[in-house]
Amino acid sequence: MDNSKSAGTAGGYNFGTFGGVYTPALLTILGLVMFMRTNFVLGSAGLVNMLIILAVGASISLATALSIAAIATNTEVKGGGAYYLISRVLGPCFGTSIGLTLFVSQSLAIPFNILGASESLVTQWPQLRPYFPLLNLGLGGILAFLVWKGADWAIKAQYFIMAVLGVSILVFLLGPIGSFSFENLRGNLAPAEGVVSMIPLFAIFFPAVTGIMAGVNMSGDLKSPHIAIPRGTLAALGTAVLLYLVQIVIAAGCFPREEMIRTPYRILTSNALWGLWFMVLAGVQAATLSTALGWLLGAPRVLQSLGVDDVLPGIGFFKQGVGPQNEPRRAILVVMAIITPILLWAGFLGQSESDIEHSPINLMSELVSLFFLFTYAMINIAAFVESHGANPSFRPRFRFFHWTVAVYGAAACCIAAFLIDLWLSVAALVIIGGLYLWSRYRNLEMGYGDARRGYVYSRIRSNLLTLPRLPLHPKNWRPTIAILTEEPETRGDLVEYAMLMSQHRGILSMIQIIELEDRHDFGKLRTDRLRELRGLIREREWQVFPTVVVAPEFDVALQTVLQSHSLDPIRPNIIMMGWPHQRERVRPFYGHLQMIVNDFHRNAIVLANASSSFIPQRFDGGTIDIWWQSQAGGSLITILAYLVQLDRGWRKSVLRIFLMDSKAEEKRIRHVLDKARISAEIVRIDPGAKLHVMLPRFSFNAELVFIEFEEYDTREERRQMVNHYLIERELKNMPPCFLVVSNGEADLLA
Repeated sequence: MDNSKSAGTAGGYNFGTFGGVYTPALLTILGLVMFMRTNFVLGSAGLVNMLIILAVGASISLATALSIAAIATNTEVKGGGAYYLISRVLGPCFGTSIGLTLFVSQSLAIPFNILGASESLVTQWPQLRPYFPLLNLGLGGILAFLVWKGADWAIKAQYFIMAVLGVSILVFLLGPIGSFSFENLRGNLAPAEGVVSMIPLFAIFFPAVTGIMAGVNMSGDLKSPHIAIPRGTLAALGTAVLLYLVQIVIAAGCFPREEMIRTPYRILTSNALWGLWFMVLAGVQAATLSTALGWLLGAPRVLQSLGVDDVLPGIGFFKQGVGPQNEPRRAILVVMAIITPILLWAGFLGQSESDIEHSPINLMSELVSLFFLFTYAMINIAAFVESHGANPSFRPRFRFFHWTVAVYGAAACCIAAFLIDLWLSVAALVIIGGLYLWSRYRNLEMGYGDARRGYVYSRIRSNLLTLPRLPLHPKNWRPTIAILTEEPETRGDLVEYAMLMSQHRGILSMIQIIELEDRHDFGKLRTDRLRELRGLIREREWQVFPTVVVAPEFDVALQTVLQSHSLDPIRPNIIMMGWPHQRERVRPFYGHLQMIVNDFHRNAIVLANASSSFIPQRFDGGTIDIWWQSQAGGSLITILAYLVQLDRGWRKSVLRIFLMDSKAEEKRIRHVLDKARISAEIVRIDPGAKLHVMLPRFSFNAELVFIEFEEYDTREERRQMVNHYLIERELKNMPPCFLVVSNGEADLLA
């Protein structure tokens, strides 16, 4: 994949706010629902509930519009509309899943509105009902021809449509105004008899306020998207909500409830101003077909943007446009292939006259609502991540936004979706989540930045500031391990064992100290080496943070690391390193160990007898041996051994504790293990026996061996050399053995 690509498409028409955003958004909002279903919902729900439905739907769209405005004025906006905005904030994985969801939702909205146009025709002329499927195909074909000719033709057509729609709205609003009665309005306040739930009615009405996306979809064809999108979207939404409010109040005061439920569209034509019923019919044709036209302009552009980003195998085929304006004709063919069978299916259903409640329009409205609700939810989540992540780069020109608005929008969308249809919502989430996980599995990467890193950084900062204020208790102890290694490429065993002992409970860091007398270009040396280590970590999939320290002396570098390698309150509490096999390194090794434990009060773990990149794994049992010599050391070792057991490959292993002490001590340790809820076998050995003699005899066939290293603090060089010789000799052919020194922080009884 070419990471230099972006979802921006070449060409474009340079439309302004009015023609590129306001007009398509307003025409899409004032669509099928205004003419064909608003009266039905009002009659069923009653005026009070209808106003609540309008307020909830409008508030969701307003929150989403504000989120869109914030994102659109904070980044360069190219082709792809909402897909472009989401993918540039939440990354390509979320962008892919939501981009496809957006494409499907807009594709479904096209036949939904064409159905409205056809239904108005067969309602006006019932003799046309047998030709319902042909009407659907004919209207769909006309729209496809306009879009095929180019977006400029479609936009020009929308100006004429807008004029017709404006006259039509005046005709059906002013026609019945003379019969307005407060008595009739009071009679329509309450819901109709037998109506219990408002949720199905909300599902029918909600597509009315989803048209704000139509203008956003034209982002690649706008002269100044960061200006046009917020202004045009909010202006269109405000105009539409005001018109719906006026329509609802007039209808509630003028029309009988029964007629609104039974004939929601015919009641408009029969009460048209000056008997101009044909203008109402022209208006419903203009409203529904303009809405379908808006989605038919937008859906192919979303698919084209997905193709430009090449997010799915084979989808790059649709990036290619036609002409200087890069018309997405390949994507248009896909959309037509989707909507044609739906139009035929709905047409055949529409051939038999049915009540309003069971019409194909109502069946589709629920599906359209669900897809748009999830799309809106993700737009709001994207805005929340941008704002709450507090990236310094989040500087939207649009100032009337706060992250709480996005939280409301996302929560309201999800709640509404699950109330409309629980199982369909679950299925939609499974599909979206599956696409997201599949995109992650493919390691989908793009060359554009997104806001996820900033959001994660913000949460880390907040948590780091909170952590020191929380009481410190041994029950919260976690293994935070710093691995000292000279050659990570050949000593991968240290990293693998550190990961095995931490089991995702702690933070691991890998420190390489490079001794260099010549300070010339040491910065470049460190940078290059750090880059190599990061590449090694990615290659081997290590969950570890690398650090490189360049210094003239190892002792000085180690002191510096132990003092500064932390981000308070997170600092390494365990230093892990390898055993010195060269005799000349023995004395410095003991000095380093004493510095780590005594001066800096850290635990120490030394891998005493392995020197390869061995990757530890077990799937058939075996034992983990613990040579217990003190409560402090035994506690730390047992906790580490228990964590190893949590690994999938070590769950069948058995902990064995070897105790060179009295029966009373054995009884005490059994009590400690019982209270600590850890199962282990205890093997008591004669206290007079020598550890270096017993160790090979009992632990030769173990998988891992932990030994408390009490001799770490000896200062006598001769004794250090004797210990070195014994360890080299006795552990040479043993399984991996770890020498452990505890600072007493880890407590089994916590």
